[in-house]
Amino acid sequence: MWRDQSLSLLVLIIGFSGVLSGGLDCDSTVYMECQADLNKALSIADPQPWFDPENFRKEVETYYQNQGETGIRKVCKAFREFKVCMGDQYANCMSPVHFVSVSANPFNAYQFVGLFNQMHFVCGAGLQTYLSNEGCMSQTWKGDSGQTLRQCRLDYEVTSDVDATQACTLANKYLICFETQFKNNCGDKSNDSQFWACEYSRVNIFTRFPQCAARCVC
Repeated sequence: MWRDQSLSLLVLIIGFSGVLSGGLDCDSTVYMECQADLNKALSIADPQPWFDPENFRKEVETYYQNQGETGIRKVCKAFREFKVCMGDQYANCMSPVHFVSVSANPFNAYQFVGLFNQMHFVCGAGLQTYLSNEGCMSQTWKGDSGQTLRQCRLDYEVTSDVDATQACTLANKYLICFETQFKNNCGDKSNDSQFWACEYSRVNIFTRFPQCAARCVC
């Protein structure tokens, strides 16, 4: 019953976008095989990480936070291989609707898919920026600044989950928080690092709230 209610709610939120049909058409056998390969590549033990996306995120982000260029290249290789493995099932399966249909709650489903969307940026348009500024950017994820980044993201995700009408208003606070932490570690003139930080958080926002007019202009 709870799952049916959650799925119905998600249908009301995003059913109009066409994501609904894709999410329910996922070939679960293909997905589970590809997810298992991704987990193995990144030494992640949880076979169903959509139920604990916060820990999954921590394990993934640790690679490019603590292992520098080697770590980010390893993560990106794993995610690229995952996408190739999924083939035309990627869009069908990597949808919040799919994960709600297999008993994740909507909050966890959006968190899980949000990280995959962020990895498109990290391993695509954002990769060279990270590699060029790896020292200060990796440092930003550590210690107090790293805790601040995590708290800013969680504050946004939790608050917007409770009151979606505030999602777009709160989005700028989330973006500014990330920009500021990277500016503090990479310098006032580090426009590329600040843009990376903004875009990284913006992609997460757009996963659930694509209607928000959040922009990155660093």
